[in-house]
This record gives sequence, C-alpha cells and structure tokens, in this order.
Amino acid sequence: MSGIPLSQDQRDVIDLVDAVVAKYGEAPGDDAPDKIGEARHALADAGLWTLGAGEERGGGGAPLVLRLTALAALGRYWPALAWSSAQAHAAAEVLDGRVLESVHAARDLVCVVDADSPRSELNQDEARLRGRLSRLDPAGRSPHVLVLGGDTAWLIEPGSLGYGDVLRRTGLAGAMTISATVDAPVNGFPMTPGVRARLQLAGGAIAAGIAAEAAERALAYSRERVQFGAPLTALPTVRQSLFEQSATAAEAFTEALAAPETPHRAAAVLARNCERAISVAAAALQSHGGYGYLAEYGVERLLRDAVSLRAATDATHSARAAAAGADTEVLLAHR
Repeated sequence: MSGIPLSQDQRDVIDLVDAVVAKYGEAPGDDAPDKIGEARHALADAGLWTLGAGEERGGGGAPLVLRLTALAALGRYWPALAWSSAQAHAAAEVLDGRVLESVHAARDLVCVVDADSPRSELNQDEARLRGRLSRLDPAGRSPHVLVLGGDTAWLIEPGSLGYGDVLRRTGLAGAMTISATVDAPVNGFPMTPGVRARLQLAGGAIAAGIAAEAAERALAYSRERVQFGAPLTALPTVRQSLFEQSATAAEAFTEALAAPETPHRAAAVLARNCERAISVAAAALQSHGGYGYLAEYGVERLLRDAVSLRAATDATHSARAAAAGADTEVLLAHR
C-alpha cells in the first residue's frame, strides 16, 4: 500500500501481518487444510485474528481503522483467510462463553450470514431453525454459523449442520467453500449495533488489499520489462494506466477506512470496492500482456480472488439493499 499516508500503528500492523504470512508464500488451496489451520493459529498467536474485537470481550481492542488495515494487508496475500478473520471479528462482537473463547483462539470457525441474504433459506418456528445455506466460506473445517437478523442473531452449532462437499469457485484459494443444511434449536443472541456494517467495511478493506497488490505487481513488472530498448514505464500510455490503477487502489483503501459505520453506506463501500478490485486486477493483468494469464505472475489469481470476494461478501445484494435503504431515507427526509 505504498503511497498511502499511514500512521505508525498502521505500519506496525502491516509489518506484523507480512511477517506472519511470509513463510507461506502463495496462499495454500483447499487441498491443504492443515496449512490453512496453521496460518490461522499463527495469526491468533500474533494477536491479529480478532485484533479489533473489544478487550472486554477477549479481543485485541484495536480501533476499527487498525482492524481494517490488518484485513487489507492480509487480503493482499490471502483474501480467503482475511474474510475468515473478518467473520471471526463479527462473531466476537455478538457471542459469549465457550464459543467466544474458541473463536479468539482460532480453534472454532464462525461463518456469518445475513438472514435476508439470498443464500439464506431458513425458516423458524418456536423451537427450531430449519433450511439451507447455499454458501459458507470458513477457510477451515466444521464451522459454526451465525445468522444476523434484525434484533437477534442465531448461532448454529456444527452438530446441527449438514455440510456439503467443497464447492468450486473462481478464486479465494483456501476458503473451503461449502453449502449446508440446517436443523438446529433456536439459540439467539442480542444483535450488537453496527456489527453488520463493520463486517461489510471489512470486506471492503480486503478488496482494497487485493487492488493494492494488483497495482503494485503491475508497477513492478512494468519497471522490469524492457521493450524497444526501454522499460515499459517509458511509454506514456503505460504510465497513465499504472497511475489509474494505483489511484483506484488508494481510493478503495481510503474509503474503507473513512466510511461511517452505517448500514447503507458500509454496504455501498463494500460494493464499490469489490468493483474497484476487479477493475484494478483486470488492468494489472493487461499490464503484464500475455504473461498476465500465467499463474507464476500472480495477477490472474488476484482477478479471480476479486470476483470470488464479491460473491463471498454478498456485495451485489448488499448494494441493492443499500440503494433501497438510501432511497427510503431520502423519501423520509422530504416528508
């Protein structure tokens, strides 16, 4: 995230994330669950897994800006693990007791689903919650599920979930995406104000991290690639493209950190940043020419990650809800 003004605390957090993930190289895929678990526990041991959860609830107590900075930094290398950490943060704001302690230690995983999401097909009676969840992205095995409602959130234990096989995705290596059937006793918790918005801002920060990594890879390649006796950066059109990529990535990061924790605005930031990440990653791929399609250069993976993150975070649905909510606010303001 070069070129973006950062505080010393932000730089320290980025350096800590870099130090933890450096030993893993490229993000391990779904066929390496043990390595994914090892990285998850390493992040927990470093205090990063639930860095932004309140100290009174067992978390790191860092302000939201540092939580989002850490997720953006992790999103550069391993978006699937960053999204799992973002969901852990959300769960840590709602849960208590044994599950909360296990979430902080990264022993138990929690996937967070909005009750209004198209992927949530649940019905509740007085005693049980039944139905199907079409997509979960735990980055591990046997997750709990936290369903966010209006005033109540429902925790579904692994024993009440019938997990499907790992689903194929475009990107998000290591997300271990699954579907699940649900037949669970009703287990409700009061909803924490703003938890949904902070989860959406977390997704926007991860998207900003993908965009930043794509822009920096494009710049590094263009500096080194010599054509017609000079590096690609000597060409005005290349410089203009690189400038636009870097500016868009910086804009994504800045907006994620500066956005207010209100439902409609957070959802809009999430949607915009997912689109920015896709746009920057696609431009970075083009900056590499034909080499951009080769896995060894890494930019095609970033494009795939950006597309899959948009799906994992439900960004499109959130954007529609945000637009509808904003329209309602405007109508009420003019009455």
